[in-house]
Amino acid sequence: MRRFVTRYVVPASLALVAGCSSGQSNSEPPFTTANLNQDKAQLAVGIATFPDHSKGLNAMTTFRQPDGLSATLVNTPTITGPAGFVVPNTAAAGVDAGTNHISGSPQVASNPEASTFGETGGAFNFGFAPINSDTTGSLYNSVYNTVFYSGAFLAPSSIPNPIDFRGGPPAYPNVLDGTYPSGFEGFTQGFTTFAVKPVLGTYTLSIFIGAANTNSTTITATPGKLTNLAGLGGIASAPTFIEDGSGGGTATCTVPAAATETLVDLSDVSATQFYTVVVEHGGLVKAVFAPNLGAYSSGVPGPTIASGDEYSVSCIAVNYPVFESGPPNNSQQLPTITGADGQADVSFSPNYDNANGYARAAARGRLISPGSRR
Repeated sequence: MRRFVTRYVVPASLALVAGCSSGQSNSEPPFTTANLNQDKAQLAVGIATFPDHSKGLNAMTTFRQPDGLSATLVNTPTITGPAGFVVPNTAAAGVDAGTNHISGSPQVASNPEASTFGETGGAFNFGFAPINSDTTGSLYNSVYNTVFYSGAFLAPSSIPNPIDFRGGPPAYPNVLDGTYPSGFEGFTQGFTTFAVKPVLGTYTLSIFIGAANTNSTTITATPGKLTNLAGLGGIASAPTFIEDGSGGGTATCTVPAAATETLVDLSDVSATQFYTVVVEHGGLVKAVFAPNLGAYSSGVPGPTIASGDEYSVSCIAVNYPVFESGPPNNSQQLPTITGADGQADVSFSPNYDNANGYARAAARGRLISPGSRR
């Protein structure tokens, strides 16, 4: 039987959550309490435009203490849509199928309720993620890269380690310089997408925080609103990437002109290393990756892309400050997570993969099923 710890509320830095373990099977793990009344959450929604130009819903949340760190290590979120919003009737939705809500499941000893986020999914510092703490003592750094309710954008089975969307150098710190915990692969970029028909109106978020020996609490987030269904539009082509011969290179892509920010993500799939350049505009985007952004060895950074490695490149266009509002840049309790129109719209390019010689329009991250950890 599993015993889950839901009593405590402790800080979680960098959207990085470690499981709690007492070291003794019959004793309760230590905990630290905090004033939940000081925690604040917000929800933003927008149109997600996928590589095949179909549209779904993007959901962006922050749930933070006054110091900007994640409010809790364990919680159960529920997004409720406006009238007419309907979750697809798929097995991945569990009890959410056919309803107007997208939910997680409280941690229980056995037979957890099947839901979209499952027991592992919660709301954290910057986005939803399958990193709810448990008693294993494990470090959870997973991110949602799949499109919920659809397998249409998963990577081909011929690619054993498809791209994750994670922030890395030069825009973000290099987490492989020896100063970050082993297993921390990169920074969350916040977006969570759903293959569901968007509906105009107000979307609410409630976050349930269970407690074993005291009163449970539900935090209500500032709601998000969809006021238009257009989104940013699709990205026609995969990026190009020209290697510089020394381990780096230049990526080029064309994204919707209405984008206010473009994340160019480069992933060394073979080495599981992630790199990001942030460009503060849409349209034609060029991103230069220096040759020495890789893992440190004896205090010296290694090659960005080692010779012979498989790598993948993707461009992600947004109309809100996704880089400026996330860790490690922002410690505000309620950072800005919407654009000028009040939405959090995002568009994904097809992915370019050098090992296969073609654009992987379907590549959308490791195969993380709802409610699971990779």
